[in-house]
Amino acid sequence: MMRPLAGRLPSTRQLQCFIAVAEELNFRRAAERLHMSQPPLSRQISGLETLLRVKLFERDTQGVSLTSAGELFEHDARRVLESLNLALHNLRDAAAVDTADVRLGLTSVIDFSLVPGIRDVLQQDSLPSGIRIEEAYSKRLVERLLSGELDLALVGEIVEPGESVQARRVALDPLMVALREDHPAAERERVSFDDLGDTRLFWFPRHDNPVFHDRCERVFDAHGYVPPRRPEPDEHVTLLARVAAGDGVAFLPTSMRAASRLGVTYRPFTPELEASLTIELKLLWRTDETRAEVLDAVDVLLEAAEPSSDLRR
Repeated sequence: MMRPLAGRLPSTRQLQCFIAVAEELNFRRAAERLHMSQPPLSRQISGLETLLRVKLFERDTQGVSLTSAGELFEHDARRVLESLNLALHNLRDAAAVDTADVRLGLTSVIDFSLVPGIRDVLQQDSLPSGIRIEEAYSKRLVERLLSGELDLALVGEIVEPGESVQARRVALDPLMVALREDHPAAERERVSFDDLGDTRLFWFPRHDNPVFHDRCERVFDAHGYVPPRRPEPDEHVTLLARVAAGDGVAFLPTSMRAASRLGVTYRPFTPELEASLTIELKLLWRTDETRAEVLDAVDVLLEAAEPSSDLRR
């Protein structure tokens, strides 16, 4: 039987503030990350500790650290927020099923909040009303577009789907290197394969995106880059944690640089490598599409896109 809820529970804002400070171990950086000033953040943490009647952080001249109770609570607080986020996501999906006029798929390996033009459309609700967005790997999005389960798809490099699908480039997203902040290559402004030496590489399986995988492997071969490999974790947070622990480096789209992690730094490749390791983002829709709401969405996205720009700026 489910336990009865306590009389007073922490607010989601308190939990978000706690997680930010627990990850940054610095109130100033946590406040900047949450787009708030430091005094309100301190009040949120103080109020949480008062509510829980437990000290979560040790603060002294040396800095900020979690107490043993704080370490235990961090795991549970993160799980609560993730469960709530999933519940809201499922609820919105369920509510959108009956009302969605346009179904748009976004590749899950790109952070579209950093893609010029497209970012503004997705964040400002400029698309026609009744749109439903879902994320998956590019290969899966193309399959769903061809089967009629999606109307539009923003994908990375894929096998050309043929005459049944229209494709237009909307942006370029170069790969960058994510590495532990004390890795020797972190001292470089731009990184070559030689700078990485024999550091292990977290790498994605070929079946996720055969076209881009094979192109990268050809670049590796051309430069004699043969690093020891490790399977790339499914979760981005886990991948960055492994990089921070010094388990290896990862090659990520530049658009993912917004995903910060204590102990991880990002560096661009040298110009020659960057030109060869760039993802071309494309908007796809079916050639025989006739619905006005879908074609309107195509026009909005293409008008907003900046094909001549990339994400290195």
